[in-house]
Formats: sequence, C-alpha cells, structure tokens
Amino acid sequence: MIQTIEVNIADILSRLETKIDKLENKIDYLTNEVNDVKINVAKLDEKLNSLDNRLEEKTNSLETSLNDKFSGLDKRLGNLEFIFRSIAGGIIIALILAAARYLFPNMTL
Repeated sequence: MIQTIEVNIADILSRLETKIDKLENKIDYLTNEVNDVKINVAKLDEKLNSLDNRLEEKTNSLETSLNDKFSGLDKRLGNLEFIFRSIAGGIIIALILAAARYLFPNMTL
C-alpha cells in the first residue's frame, strides 16, 4: 500500500509565489503603519515642544508680574513702617512730656 503523490512543481511554485506576495503585502502594510506612527509621534513631539514653550513663556510672564507686584508691596510696607515708627515716636514723646508735666507741675519747659 504505497501511495505515490504526484504534484506538479508549477503548482507548488505558484502557491509559494502567492504566499510570498501576501507576505510582501502585509510587510508593506505594516511598514506604512509604522511610518504613520512615526509621523504621528513627530507631530505629538512638536505639539509637546510648543506647549512646553508656551508654558515657559507663561511662567516667565507670571514670575515677572509677581516680582513687580511684590516689589511694589515691599515699598508700600516700608513706607507704612516709617509712618508707624514716626507716630509711635510722637506718642512716646507726648507721654514723656505728659508724665514730666504731671510729676513736675511748676516746671516750665
């Protein structure tokens, strides 16, 4: 019971060529998909760089604005401190003079 298998070589080659063509098509498709992914990654990278630059600009602008406002507040607080020191000094001098007038009523200043 030996069976002989007869196959035409042309049929085998035809089938192999068909399979190779299918594999080449799949490889081409995957190559195109990979290229599309690379393009999308490049676009995302550009967008991230753009966002990073915008964020840096906004941060610098905010920092400059806050520094200006804080320096203005510092000047105002310095002025208020001077005013309060002057008022406190005047009150202390007035209290000393009032105490001197009370303790020494006959003395003229």
